[in-house]
Amino acid sequence: MKEIDFNASGAEEAQKKQISKPAVRTFRDDVQELIKERGETRTSIAFAEAARRETRGEKRFPVEGEPSHLGRVILILVFVLAFGLGVGGYALFGNHINSLFGKTATSTPLTPTTKDIEVDLTNSPREQVLADISIAFGKTFLPTGQRRTIIFMTKEEDGNSRKATKEEFFAAISVKKAPNALFRSLDSQFTYQVYSSSTLSGVILLGSRSYADSFAATLDWEVDMASELIPALDPWYDRKLLRNLEERKFKDELYKGVAIRSLYDLDGNSVLSYGFVNKRTLVIAGKIDGIRSIIEQNELTK
Repeated sequence: MKEIDFNASGAEEAQKKQISKPAVRTFRDDVQELIKERGETRTSIAFAEAARRETRGEKRFPVEGEPSHLGRVILILVFVLAFGLGVGGYALFGNHINSLFGKTATSTPLTPTTKDIEVDLTNSPREQVLADISIAFGKTFLPTGQRRTIIFMTKEEDGNSRKATKEEFFAAISVKKAPNALFRSLDSQFTYQVYSSSTLSGVILLGSRSYADSFAATLDWEVDMASELIPALDPWYDRKLLRNLEERKFKDELYKGVAIRSLYDLDGNSVLSYGFVNKRTLVIAGKIDGIRSIIEQNELTK
């Protein structure tokens, strides 16, 4: 039997090779290999890793620590500053904003403003006249049931001012000319008042020389009366809503024995009323409360 040489040192070396551990690879080594062998970029590898994290239910990108204490302090200071600016701005300009956009009679200074106010019609386009009426409303504070007169003025060629006639007034506030029959039946002078009820609204008083002619002319004018007069009698009325009134009809009402013709919007609010408080006085009002107050006043003076 052939003897086999035994080399102890060789056996030990072979055993060491079998049990030796492979070299440790790191994530950096893998990245370098992908970049070198496959032409990958660091960006594509990062997004691939993010996608794997997402499939495992983890956040797409690791979230670093909580925001710093300094960041929280800055955020709190920004909120405090914004709040302070808001409160200060309202304290300085709140009343002015309300006077421009508010509709109630209590949106301006607390001291009643019953003194007459003038609006100049000289060479003023319609929008300017309506804006001036709106400004006059904004400067008016009246207790409920009180009135303030707006006097419309115009200048002669020599520069002297005088009160505008009804023709000049209606020409300034209207797009279409009012019926000539109405002008012929009315006196030249008129009165415009701001009346206070739940809101401010305008009231026009016109002297009539012929009740029958004036009444017939106003009936003919009803088709255009809303679009022509509401912007002047209620300058804060949203004119986009005027189109909703085009097909609506005036309704007959009776108040203290006086016949009134009133127009109501889709919500049932009166937007225009007119009537004769007596045979000599035609009243046109932006709200039915305005004409009712004139009727009550007329009752007291009988």
